[in-house]
Amino acid sequence: MLKSGLVSVSFRQKTPEEIIALVEQCGLDGIEWGGDVHVTPGDTENAGRIGDLTRQAGLEVLAYGSYFRPGEQRAAAFAPVLASAKALGAPAIRVWAGAKWSWRADEAYVQQVIRDTREICDMAAAEGIDICYEYHGWTLTDNRFSATEVHREIGRENMRLYWQPNFCLSREDNLLALKMVLPRMRDVHVFYWDCGETRFPLEEGRPLWKSWVDLIRADGKPHSLMLEFIKDNDPRHLEQDAKTLLSLINA
Repeated sequence: MLKSGLVSVSFRQKTPEEIIALVEQCGLDGIEWGGDVHVTPGDTENAGRIGDLTRQAGLEVLAYGSYFRPGEQRAAAFAPVLASAKALGAPAIRVWAGAKWSWRADEAYVQQVIRDTREICDMAAAEGIDICYEYHGWTLTDNRFSATEVHREIGRENMRLYWQPNFCLSREDNLLALKMVLPRMRDVHVFYWDCGETRFPLEEGRPLWKSWVDLIRADGKPHSLMLEFIKDNDPRHLEQDAKTLLSLINA
């Protein structure tokens, strides 16, 4: 089953109430709440309030998008992140696999990231929460090979991956990456821009995204596809992107 959603940091300037209203208006299923503005680590009262508001609107908390970086931060610093995720009612926490490109990281750094990630996975498992690596540059999960290798080495049942395309690569290369990541993947960040990060309406990327969404759907497992990087940070473009995403999911 595929769910649709919005990454809240797409609209950092808006209040949680405004974001909930936008998501509800667009007919999306839920929200990944960001940890830098809307649901800060350790503020469990606010996290609980936002989680309640989300569910009262008939929406789901799809994930907690934290900026915690194993390898750069020790597991003890993860406690407030976990507390906010629990209060929010998030089923998963997004983290970042260090702060170095995989090809720049030496073995000692890689092993530190893995040790820290194992510890936070164990902490989150006690609360029934998944840990998900962002699939992103300047981290160890910057490509399909390093992402799957690091995931394998961590060896925790609640360790998952996000995925998003790299628009400096071809559709076929991105499809290969998705195929490799998919068995370990939980959720997807959905957007359309070029290699220079100029944003476009998602509809213009429909042929690309159709091939990727079709593969994700064929997996037969639950995944959330969450919009971000909206053109001009404009809610009107969000409405159009939401229509495109829902049509891809329901095709």
